[in-house]
Amino acid sequence: MKNTTVFLFAALLTIAIAHRNPDAVGNSFILTETFEKQPGKWEVLFDGKNLAKWRKAAVDSVPSKGWIIENGTLSALKGRKGGDIITRETYSNFELECEFNLTTGANSGIKYFVNTIRNSVTGKSSPMGIEYQIIDDKNYPEVKSDPDGVSSTGSAYLLYAPKGKKLLPAGQWNKVRIVVKGKHTEHWLNGVKVTEYERNSEDFTKKVATTKFKDYPDYAKASEGHIMLTDHGDQVYFRNMKIRKL
Repeated sequence: MKNTTVFLFAALLTIAIAHRNPDAVGNSFILTETFEKQPGKWEVLFDGKNLAKWRKAAVDSVPSKGWIIENGTLSALKGRKGGDIITRETYSNFELECEFNLTTGANSGIKYFVNTIRNSVTGKSSPMGIEYQIIDDKNYPEVKSDPDGVSSTGSAYLLYAPKGKKLLPAGQWNKVRIVVKGKHTEHWLNGVKVTEYERNSEDFTKKVATTKFKDYPDYAKASEGHIMLTDHGDQVYFRNMKIRKL
C-alpha cells in the first residue's frame, strides 16, 4: 500500500511539472494534445498593397494585368484578362478568412487543395481544387432559379449545397471562413456554418462521380495544395484575406 501511494504521488508530480514546463521529461498526453490543437499565427495573404504571396496559376509570375489593387481591395477586371491566381505556398490543415463584395450578376470562387491534375479523357492537365463558390445567387442566370443549390454561394461547388445561409446582396461585404482539419471541411458565411463534409469519404466520392470532376482521377486526392482566386470574367472584390495553419 505504501509503495502504491508513493507511485501515485510521483506520477501526479510528473504531470504537474510537465504542465508547468513543456520541456520537462515525461510530458503528459493531455499536454501534447493541447499543443497540437493550438492554431498557428495568422498569415496575411493579401495586405491591400501587393500580390507578393500570389502568382498566376499557369506560370510562376505575378499577373501583369487583369487584377487590380484599389483602396485596399483586390479584384479581377471584367473579361478574363487576369486569369486565375494561386498562393505561392501550399496548405493542408488551415483556417482561412476573407471578405468579398459581388458586382451584380458576378461569379467567382475560392479554391483550395489546388494541384495540377490530368483529365483522363482529354489528356490535358489543369490546376484544380475544391471550390467555395462565390456568386450572385439572385442575378446570375444559371443560379437564380436555385439560389441554395450546389452551384450557389457557400457550396462546395457541384458537391454540397449550403444550408441556412444569409448572403448579403451585390454591393455589400460578406465574410468567408473555410476550415480544414484532416478530412473534415467546413464552409462558413457571415458567421454561420453553411456546408460541411468529409473529403474523400464514400459520400464525397459518390458525389464527385456524378460531376465533371469524375474525369480527373486525382481530384481532391492530394493532402495539401494551393489556395486559388478564380477569374470567371466578372468583377468581385476581396479584402482582409488571411490564413493560419492548424
